[in-house]
Amino acid sequence: MKEKGVALIVGLVLLAAISLLALMAASGMILQKHMASNFQQDLQALENAGIATVYGSAWLFSRANHEREVSCVSNCILPVAISNSGEVPAHPEYEDAAWWRENGVEAGFDPITTGMLMSYDGYGSEPPHWITEELHYEPLAGGLADGTEGIAYYRVLGRGTGNAAAKVAVTESILARPWGGDYQLPEFLPGTDPAEFCRQFSGITHSQFKCGRLAWRQRR
Repeated sequence: MKEKGVALIVGLVLLAAISLLALMAASGMILQKHMASNFQQDLQALENAGIATVYGSAWLFSRANHEREVSCVSNCILPVAISNSGEVPAHPEYEDAAWWRENGVEAGFDPITTGMLMSYDGYGSEPPHWITEELHYEPLAGGLADGTEGIAYYRVLGRGTGNAAAKVAVTESILARPWGGDYQLPEFLPGTDPAEFCRQFSGITHSQFKCGRLAWRQRR
């Protein structure tokens, strides 16, 4: 009888241990599932911010010379949807969705006609928006043979979300593009690569000449 009691106790202890291990394994699986979901949401938000940045960059490099006041250094007449330096807050990543809707341009739309260029089904809780701001204009000493007069520097901000509204990513690209020259402009299309535009200037050795994306970072 005594041996049966000991066996019963040992059996109960083993059952409790197995149950505890099963509970811990289930908890770990739930935690991993939540972590994977959060990671996927973060990636979706970052991808959508990237889509917005592509549109903002494509808009900048498709603008004609007459859309920017010639040789103007600051507070110039700039192309539609491009802001003067200082008009955008220093930390737009902390602005809410309503601010971005009011001040940004929704990805997939033309800022002038407001017509839709392309729709996308993976936009999450809020459509991606972009903002382009001219930071600085630097005249080129003597200009270039093709008539290029200066280089302007910009930041293109893109905001995207995941399916959860709290999952927000904001990216910033710093770009440079020449103005005043005789060169081919790409159409404003999704996926337009600034590098394609800049290849036209591959033979230029001017020390002040810059073109294309200079830096990128995720601000949020």
